Amino acid sequence: MHVWRKFLNPEILRLLMWMTKLRLKHKDCPIVNRCEQFKLLVYSYPSHWYEKKGKKFATTTCYFSSPDEQNKRFLFDLKKDKRITHLEISNDIFTYEIDLGRKGEHVMLYRNQQIFFVKPTINHFDGHEYWEVASWKKEELQKFIAMLRKHMDICEILQLKQAPLTDIYFPNVMPSISKSQKKALELAHLHGYYSYPRKITLEKLAKLSKIGISTFQEHLRKAELRLLPVLIEQQKQQ
Repeated sequence: MHVWRKFLNPEILRLLMWMTKLRLKHKDCPIVNRCEQFKLLVYSYPSHWYEKKGKKFATTTCYFSSPDEQNKRFLFDLKKDKRITHLEISNDIFTYEIDLGRKGEHVMLYRNQQIFFVKPTINHFDGHEYWEVASWKKEELQKFIAMLRKHMDICEILQLKQAPLTDIYFPNVMPSISKSQKKALELAHLHGYYSYPRKITLEKLAKLSKIGISTFQEHLRKAELRLLPVLIEQQKQQ
């Protein structure tokens, strides 16, 4: 039991939201299979699905975790998928529609209006999708999970809990940063530059990025200056 639960009376606890983290896999996913193939990590945010003449179509917006030459190969290969009916690309962001046919699978097919997304889905190069969803009612999540277990190749519950909703994703609220700044920031985070104690130096990060240390440091500092004021202001409002 979480420590904070001991300090909440039953009436307050009743009002908290239920959240779950899931690890999923379905063999016909056009994104995660290519993440595994090209060793990439792609975030996605499902939009909607509809049915026409007995066939189902789903639309999803995705973005690459970092700039990479493999991104182009990923998209080139995705374009060859005959199930993709529409594809729009803007730098590291792309939106696609897929023809699921009559028997194709998609998580969105089993989501009802009482379930919403807490964070973007992580399509991992380990071949799995990681979903975080929430609902006011535990039984709605349980029904959602039961349907996924019936239709997905893999559906594992990593977490199912009732907790204050303190970490939710809002698209497009962060200030924009350049590709070079984004790459420097993600590389620093990935290798533990912001851990305590630090696990890597600026010199090693610059070497990994294949640029000079002064250039890498400039990219990183500019990214921090753009993002930190927003993050601090958000914390003040919580």
